[in-house]
Amino acid sequence: MTRLRGWGLLLGIALPALLFFNWQRLGAEKSRIQTERYEVWLGGQSAQLFQPLNNYFVKHLVPAAAGDVSLPPVPPDAGIKSWALQTDGTVLITLDFKFEGRPLRLRWVPVVRPARYASGTHRVDYDCVRSGPGDQVPRLCQGETLKTEADVPAQLAANATALENLPPVVSASGVALAAGADMGSVVVVPANANDLDHCGFQCVQPQSCITPRPLACGKIADEGGRRFFAVAATPDDHRATDFASRSAADAACAQGLGSGYRMVPASSLTGVIRLSGGREYWVHNDVRPAANCWSAD
Repeated sequence: MTRLRGWGLLLGIALPALLFFNWQRLGAEKSRIQTERYEVWLGGQSAQLFQPLNNYFVKHLVPAAAGDVSLPPVPPDAGIKSWALQTDGTVLITLDFKFEGRPLRLRWVPVVRPARYASGTHRVDYDCVRSGPGDQVPRLCQGETLKTEADVPAQLAANATALENLPPVVSASGVALAAGADMGSVVVVPANANDLDHCGFQCVQPQSCITPRPLACGKIADEGGRRFFAVAATPDDHRATDFASRSAADAACAQGLGSGYRMVPASSLTGVIRLSGGREYWVHNDVRPAANCWSAD
């Protein structure tokens, strides 16, 4: 009887210890798997999260904050439980495991990078810092600018200063556009419209989306036994805000000029030009998709 009681006491101590040890091993294994999944996502698929934020910055010249952009759903098997755009413009990513009983979070902070040259493009990068415990995090956050979460307020202040010092964006009409204004792309046709063949994308400039302008439309045409790309303008002016998507603008081309006409891509401003010299026309900017007033469908 004493021996049985001894065995019972030993089991009573050993079994919980064994369960705890296995639970710890399972927890560590899950952490390893989810960490590897996150690293794979970060290395090859993170653009799905950050590209909309970059597009918003290119268009508005201010980092997106909560309510400005709808983030895509969290992909499966990425090691991520959730992500959310914060009111200060940072992105909080919660990984799909815990460390020391607490969620493991990474904060991605916008870093404004002004263009070095007048013809360059301002951009925003996102730098990662740890937000919470975990020795594993530093290898996931290899920030170039920020080292700890204590650096975040200073970086956000530096962003504000950089934005204040940016030169204003001047529209094709020579008007300085207000910071955050919705901007699209127009082609400014030279006085001699045939010279458009020579300037091409260099003649594409920003314009406020609420400015009425004709649409530049094009189609493959057959006339007199020859085949060519014809570029013509809609008979009416349109505010680019009238079109939620490129397909809606394409429909306006077909309605105004006939079947087959679609918005002219900014990279294809060549062919038989039937536009008036010295005027502006809306084009679809396929070189810089964020520089459109509408979505690309």
